[in-house]
Parts: sequence; structure tokens; C-alpha cells
Amino acid sequence: MENNDFKISITTVWVLAIGNILLTIVGALAKFQHYEFSPLLFTGGLILFFSTWLIVISDMLKNRIYNKIFWIITMFTLPHISSIFYLIQRNKLIRLAGKFGN
Repeated sequence: MENNDFKISITTVWVLAIGNILLTIVGALAKFQHYEFSPLLFTGGLILFFSTWLIVISDMLKNRIYNKIFWIITMFTLPHISSIFYLIQRNKLIRLAGKFGN
């Protein structure tokens, strides 16, 4: 069972994941209200989203996790939600992969 930790701390990954969701939602709502600063918020949220997505997908590819194909497909179909759920379930998925030899 291999558990390669993130290259950066898990707290930083959590801040990026939650920050990207909040900034994207606030930027989209500001866009609906026609605020002048809405592109700045929305762009900041998308930058955080892509950085979080790259960190999480590289962690998925690097570690042996249970149902790796499912998680990778989910990252492409539901990227905001699956990155949060993966961070919650990460240690359990690594343990299951070691237990079932996946």
C-alpha cells in the first residue's frame, strides 16, 4: 500500500479546492448582477479550479486507489464536486486499494 503525499500540504489543497468553488460561484453571481469586478473574481476562481484539478488528478494517477478509472472519469464529468469528494475519501481509497489489490 503506497501513500504518496501531495507535493504541497493537504491544507493548501483544501484551501485551493474550497476557494475555487467559492470564487467561481461569487464571480458568476457578480456577473449576473453586472458588477464591474465580476471577471476578476470569475477568472481567479477558474485559475484556482485548474490548479486544484491538476493537483488532484496527478495524485489520482500517482497513487494506487480503489476504482481509479471511476474517479478519473468523474474528474472529467463533475470536476468541482469530485475533487472535494476525492479529498474526503482519499485515505480510505488508498487503504482499499491495498486491501483488495486493485
